[in-house]
Parts: sequence; structure tokens; C-alpha cells
Amino acid sequence: MQKNVVIWGYGFLGAKAYVELRKDKNYCIVGFGDNNTNKFKYKTKGMPIYSISEMIKLKDRLDYSVIIAAGAWAMIGKQLEAAEIAIEGVYSEQGLKQYKQMHFSDLDLSKDIFLYAGNICDEIHLSQENLYGLSITKGDERHILHDITEKYPLPDESIAAYQAEDVLEHIAFEQMVPVINEIYRVLKRGSVFRICLPDYNSELLSSLAMRDEYDNIIFDPLGGGDYSGDGVVRGGHVWFPKYDMVRDLLEKTKFTDIRFLCYHTDDKQLILNEIDSQNGYVRRVQNGEEVFSMVIDCYK
Repeated sequence: MQKNVVIWGYGFLGAKAYVELRKDKNYCIVGFGDNNTNKFKYKTKGMPIYSISEMIKLKDRLDYSVIIAAGAWAMIGKQLEAAEIAIEGVYSEQGLKQYKQMHFSDLDLSKDIFLYAGNICDEIHLSQENLYGLSITKGDERHILHDITEKYPLPDESIAAYQAEDVLEHIAFEQMVPVINEIYRVLKRGSVFRICLPDYNSELLSSLAMRDEYDNIIFDPLGGGDYSGDGVVRGGHVWFPKYDMVRDLLEKTKFTDIRFLCYHTDDKQLILNEIDSQNGYVRRVQNGEEVFSMVIDCYK
């Protein structure tokens, strides 16, 4: 018997999924879903393009599930889960695969669990058992979809170590103290929070940074995003760490044992101490290339 399915994502991947899945005798495609309100009044192949609210109503008259065909499938999956809409799978360039999203409740807290803020992008971190990324775009067997400016649904002192590598500078500076204090809360006593930040006292970043008429850094072209005419940086670094600034910030948090392992002084001299990879491998510093980052270990 064929399964009724809605393809979520009326774009390139959604269209490709339609072309492939219409040949599959296991599925009967009954429509598309999308978050773009401009598409809802139209139809394709005589089928509607549903909003999430319309799909909730659709459950009352049709037994169906969803095949997600969009790059941001993890976020969409979370949205569908909240609406209690069944998910059949995820369609990508590699075809249809099982939908599986990691949640905090899946963590085995009887083991030493390590959290990594951001997407895991290197084999060294991926090879570490019980290390999980916290991503705003991905949710799979190694990533939990989570915005680190929000509370963790975890008990106090439940995590063995935490690493934030090139992430904190993308979060508004005024949010830093509560973000770091929440990390402090979930860390076990004696464990470490390793921070890696771009260092704007380094020669490279200092020389490339855009500055205003008062010599204040306002944009880093290496930091992603773009600088708008209204003075707002979108998608990139929103503050520009230097040693004094980060030291003063961390002294306002609950951490009291703060160790700067790598940083540049105001006169651009590199201070580089031994960096123990067991506390978290740092690509920007430990790969033998030019150093333009700072590394700080904060012990609980």
C-alpha cells in the first residue's frame, strides 16, 4: 500500500525529490510544504503548497508523513516534531535517507560527554567518542540542534568538557556573561571550558580589519557576513576580541580559574604556552599555520 507523503521544500531539492519519488511505488505525493508565505496561494501539478498550520489541519482528514527536501532539514524537522507531524525521511543529493536527529535526552550522561559549540568540521573532533556538536543548522547522530544563547535542558554538573571554537564572536557581546555562566552550570566540577577566539591584536587580523574614524574595528572581512551601510554586521563577527577585553569579560563570569594559553599583547607579540589537545583540539593554532587566535582554558 502506498504511503501518502508531503514533500517539505518547494525549491530545487523539493522538485528533484518529486521527480524521483513519483517513480517510487511506495509513495503517493499529495502536496508540498514550505515556510515561504509567498508560495501558499499557488499550486504545482494541481497540488497545494501547504503552510505548517495547514499541514496540522490536514492530519484530521488524511494519514500522511513528510519527506523533508531542504538544506535546513534539521530545523524543519524540529518544527514538524513540535507540530506532531510524522517524518518519513530526508531527501538530499544522495537520495532518500532516514530521518534521525540527536536530542539532549539521547546523551548517556553516565559517560563523560563532551560538547562542542558549532558544526564539527574536522576528523580529529569526529574521531572523539562521546563528543557532540551544538549547531544552529544541523541535527544528526553527532550534532544537536541548539542555539547556545538558550538554556540547556541538562542537569547541573553533567558535562565532562566543553569547547567553543570560533563561535562566541558571532554572539552579541552583551549576551556573553549569561551564555558562559550557563556553560559553567552544566560542567562537572574540575572540568574545563576551552575557548578559541580570533585575536584582533594579531598582525593579520589587525591589519585587515575595517575601522571607523576613531580607529575602532567595525568589520572583519575574514569573519564572514557583510557590513551594511547602517553600521550593522550581518552574519559575521559582531565583536572583536582582544586580550584585555576577554580577560575583563571572563572575570565577570562564574569561572575563577582562567588560563590564557595563547594570545597577542597590545604590541602584537605572541604569547604561546603549551596547549593540551585533551582539552580540545584547536585547528587555528595547532595545525602549524600562522597564529591569529587566542586560546583560553576556564576551569570549574
